[in-house]
Amino acid sequence: MTRLHLIRYPVVLALGLTLALSGRLSRGDEPQQAAGTKVTPAEALQKLKDGNGRFVADKSAAKNYAQRRGETALGQKPFAIILACADSRVGPELVFDQTLGDLFVVRVARNVTDPTVLGSIEFAVVHLGAPLIVVLGHEKCGAVAAAMEGTKAEGNLGELLKEVHVGDKAGGLPAAIKANAKFHAEAMLQHSKVIDEMVKGQRVQIVTGVYDLTTGAVEWLAGR
Repeated sequence: MTRLHLIRYPVVLALGLTLALSGRLSRGDEPQQAAGTKVTPAEALQKLKDGNGRFVADKSAAKNYAQRRGETALGQKPFAIILACADSRVGPELVFDQTLGDLFVVRVARNVTDPTVLGSIEFAVVHLGAPLIVVLGHEKCGAVAAAMEGTKAEGNLGELLKEVHVGDKAGGLPAAIKANAKFHAEAMLQHSKVIDEMVKGQRVQIVTGVYDLTTGAVEWLAGR
């Protein structure tokens, strides 16, 4: 298989899933969410908050990775979906003190929502039953800073920067990071019929937060 095919395959898979699910909705079918972890959105969020508290206090829970590998080898039931930035300093499993199989993580610079990202999230919501979606921004995000400064970039990087939404620049970078996270949380509802229906049916909740690089704490934002 050529390198080009390797790159295209996951994109085509995600787009195909999105189209298939959207087609069901357009015919009036409602998406059937998998059983998942049997936790509510509120319980899933509390698990993340508790885990982040342990991470901040440097009291992470003991983990048996060998045992967990065996438990998850035949299937996964993540209790939350995390759309996070690709920044090397922001690792959701560490930030929320979780282990293998707990989180379905999608990472891309400036936590953007495009068809491949939405397709991945739809898969986790419908087929894995995850009840919570978190759009996680982070302090000192370089992509958001570049967008605020009007940085010009060629090629794919330029296309990426076009998708950053900073809101009112008067609030500075911290406010822009929050605005971008909230924008893409709302974009999920606008561009994914599957996610929109799940949220309206109160089977899935979308929340936003911003990670502090220094303290390790996640600031949860009001609304989306």
